[in-house]
Amino acid sequence: MEQLKFHPLDLRLEAAGALTRMAYRGDNERSGDLRTAIDYYCKKYNADRNRFSGMLEAYEHVKENLVCEEQELVTLFGCPDGLETNLYDLIRQMQYNLGSERVHELNLRIALAISDEAIEVPFERVGVADLLQYAQGLPISDPTKLLFADAIIRYEEYETRVNRVLDQAEALIREKADLLAPYAEKALADWNALPSAETFFDQLAVEGIRLDCPHADVYPIVMQFTTIYVHSNILSAQYLGKEENTIIQYGVLVDEFTRTERTGKTDLESIANLLHALDDKKRLQILVALRERPLYGQELAVVTELSPGTVSHHMGELVGSGLVKIEKQGVKLLYSLSEPRFREFTAMLEKSFLR
Repeated sequence: MEQLKFHPLDLRLEAAGALTRMAYRGDNERSGDLRTAIDYYCKKYNADRNRFSGMLEAYEHVKENLVCEEQELVTLFGCPDGLETNLYDLIRQMQYNLGSERVHELNLRIALAISDEAIEVPFERVGVADLLQYAQGLPISDPTKLLFADAIIRYEEYETRVNRVLDQAEALIREKADLLAPYAEKALADWNALPSAETFFDQLAVEGIRLDCPHADVYPIVMQFTTIYVHSNILSAQYLGKEENTIIQYGVLVDEFTRTERTGKTDLESIANLLHALDDKKRLQILVALRERPLYGQELAVVTELSPGTVSHHMGELVGSGLVKIEKQGVKLLYSLSEPRFREFTAMLEKSFLR
């Protein structure tokens, strides 16, 4: 599988995953404190709690020994109101797209941040005024607009702050690395046993993520065990003359819980879950908008007059139901309807309720 390169456990990524959980302040019990997330999955899937003991011990070790002000942790690794990502991820995406040297060029960082599907950004001619104008137009709170712009302008300062916390967390994770290794090794063994790269991409498609990339580096993720993150340098590859590449951080239990979700249900259970996803006026409004064409999260925020954070919550429900697919394009998420899933839904309704 030349198109894919599978990597071993990355302790820095695990440290970031633990910090992101610790900094989460939303109401999604799957995304925040690891003990709460484990409780959720044990109840929903009747999973054996003991299988999570290693990752939980490593997480608790970081949580108990990290020395960091709560506000600093939340600012750097939490999701500010309205943004679809945190500052750590924003900084990492800029590093990945621009490289260790050119990431220090302000105009390139601004061009990457304001790039949009409808705007062809002149990388060499943008400046702070363009960034501020772009930020002002985002449907997010004023403090979040300022934070977003400030992190791009004063990148080096934020990078130093992120690394200061991340270095400490990575050292703590390293002390418990032997507890995380078995989870990653099992995932790697499963991936290497796949017959082709297409099979792996098919598994991504089941999760609603469509990718068409010449090469991808895949990392198993334990701390975020049911989450898939995709980083692509597609926005800057052509301008910088770099090879297009994608990084996929793949939760080690994603496939297992997906199989349980899809195969362990009767038609009536599947219908109930789909009706739950549809039982919201705003989610129905989103689906009607997506019927016209695929849309980005920020566009859906405008259509629904919701904050991007609230839109992200609704999209999590719709993607989880299989009704909506995601395509990662640089730092943005493009959403589209999954027509096969709608046909499957209508077929189940007809089979279950019509003679």
